[in-house]
Amino acid sequence: MIDALPSILAAINPVEHVVDKPLIQGHLLGLPVWWVSNVSVMLLVNAAITALIVIPAARRIATGPGRTIDDYRAKGLWANLVEIICVYLRDESFGPLLGQEADRFMPMLWSLFWFILVCNLMGLVPLADLTALLRLGELDATGHLTAHMAAPHGIGGTATQSIWVTGGLAMVAFFFYNGAAFFRSPLGFCKHLTGGAPWYMWVIMIPVEILGMFIKPFALAIRLCANMTGGHLVLAVLLSFVGPMISALRHPGYGVA
Repeated sequence: MIDALPSILAAINPVEHVVDKPLIQGHLLGLPVWWVSNVSVMLLVNAAITALIVIPAARRIATGPGRTIDDYRAKGLWANLVEIICVYLRDESFGPLLGQEADRFMPMLWSLFWFILVCNLMGLVPLADLTALLRLGELDATGHLTAHMAAPHGIGGTATQSIWVTGGLAMVAFFFYNGAAFFRSPLGFCKHLTGGAPWYMWVIMIPVEILGMFIKPFALAIRLCANMTGGHLVLAVLLSFVGPMISALRHPGYGVA
């Protein structure tokens, strides 16, 4: 198996690290569909990790004035860390933009922040490569790797490198903030489309503002997807040098790599 590892690493296409793969396939109305894919599994894993990070900390975080140093010690280190990050986001990032409305929207904004952060950080954990290595144990009767094991892939990766995931997050944000603005004040929402410009500029400002409503979430989806995909590709290309290095130097190559 060790002898076959360099050739397997060299044969892996870096793009394979960022392409979603089906885990359970089927047919719907005569068309092939992916019932479960690698990204969908990672979304569930990341959601569970986010809940394990935030919910226990939220239960330990006290509210109201008059807290003492003993209250902070009782909450524990992790709860204090979560609280510090959340308070910073509220007071320094979202508060200046939303003003008195900040507390109203913070639960949604905090949820998106922690979920996206966990998705991005989980992309740094080589779960796909570790689970793929488990498949290297599938040897045929002669003790060699079978043909379908030439480039094994596992379960893992960065969920936010999928345009479907970032697009879904962008759609959630689009309907959330536009819906909240419209139902709060339909007249104020329409007035916002004028951009505060004089009435004779409305013919230009209104189409521009409407286009901006759709361009902003589209740009956010593309940017997050491109950043996660580009970073993963760069790391995959660098790690692809490990195979040729081991092939050239044999056992010393492991130390050099």
